[in-house]
Amino acid sequence: MAETRVNTTAPKLPRLAKSAMSFQVWLLRRGLMGSLADEIMVITVSGRKTGRQYSTPIGFLRDGETIIALSRGSSWYKNAVATGQAQVEIKKQKMKVRVEAVKDQAERERIFELYKRERAKNFTRLFGVAVDAPEAELKAALATRDFVKLTPAQ
Repeated sequence: MAETRVNTTAPKLPRLAKSAMSFQVWLLRRGLMGSLADEIMVITVSGRKTGRQYSTPIGFLRDGETIIALSRGSSWYKNAVATGQAQVEIKKQKMKVRVEAVKDQAERERIFELYKRERAKNFTRLFGVAVDAPEAELKAALATRDFVKLTPAQ
């Protein structure tokens, strides 16, 4: 796949959705999400303008020691990439991480294939196309997402 990147902005969340996400953070921090905790973590970032701390639940995927997360122009992504650091909580375990946006097209494609393999059940929800969609549709879907690598901070 040749490099194509589409600028996207996440839609504004309604108040009810923000409340639901806050409740999900609460559940995750108490270990009350069951098997969903294998796919959802809490990320805490500092606002790039305000410096305030924000916590939000996001999906993740393990790639060895690295944690991969995807975004569609979310505020957490912009803040994490701007500061280069965050804290994640996975199954009640907190860890400071370095944040790196994945810009290399070959690496983006490798991660996309990893999502196709590891998150096939949720792939359509995550990317807006079926795993077995035509190549052009898969390429377009990849172009609308940002990936970050989160590695433990030393």
